[in-house]
Amino acid sequence: MVMRLCSVIRHAALAAFLLCLGAGQGHAVEATSIRVARLSIKPDRLTAFTEAVEKGMEASLRVEAGVAAIYAAADKHNPADMIFFEMYADEDAYRRHRNTPHFQEYFHTTKDMITDRVLEEAVPVELRDRYNTPAEYTDAPARVAASSIRIARLKIREDRLAAFTEAVKEEMEAALRVEPGVVALYAVADKADPTAMTFFEMYVDENAYRMHRETPHFQKYLHATENMIVDRRLGEYVPVALRDKQNTPSSR
Repeated sequence: MVMRLCSVIRHAALAAFLLCLGAGQGHAVEATSIRVARLSIKPDRLTAFTEAVEKGMEASLRVEAGVAAIYAAADKHNPADMIFFEMYADEDAYRRHRNTPHFQEYFHTTKDMITDRVLEEAVPVELRDRYNTPAEYTDAPARVAASSIRIARLKIREDRLAAFTEAVKEEMEAALRVEPGVVALYAVADKADPTAMTFFEMYVDENAYRMHRETPHFQKYLHATENMIVDRRLGEYVPVALRDKQNTPSSR
């Protein structure tokens, strides 16, 4: 019992540390509360589910001030497996979202279409996108669509967490600053276990992703952190619906 309590206290301290690192970034996406949902959908209900998702997400971004972004993507090799990456201003915004008429409509419409659901609470580590990182390259388009998504789930050595986080922040800032093909790189940590991280990465296309991996800043990150990571799972995904404050006009 004592060991378990010590572990809980240690993870709480690590979570607070990550929040401090992420604070004051000055990002356009002022999100402090993150939800990552992993859903398995009945294959014969996939079209109906996707329609309900698109309707609910559009309404959320249009009318809810506290919803920064909701991104839904499907496994490239199994479209019935989906991931939702959701960013909220704070926990109150998330709770209000759950009580809105459009979320309740989505929930009741789709509850029998979902065969499995895993919901994770997370905190920001670094949230980088085209809207909060000035580009050094010329003729940067104000908006660009992502067609290739990568999701990485990493387990980090606890004693190397600070060093890993700093390496992530440096690499992500460089990627958004100099790579036209990188749309967004979001890194979050499990609220209950900050050594468990999820990376949600959006690229213009597959070629942009391959070019990203060959850049000096990514190679530097890769070599600097190789002994800090104890487990790594990578997934290829395709967009289902990608909604944020920049691509969805507000009706408020």
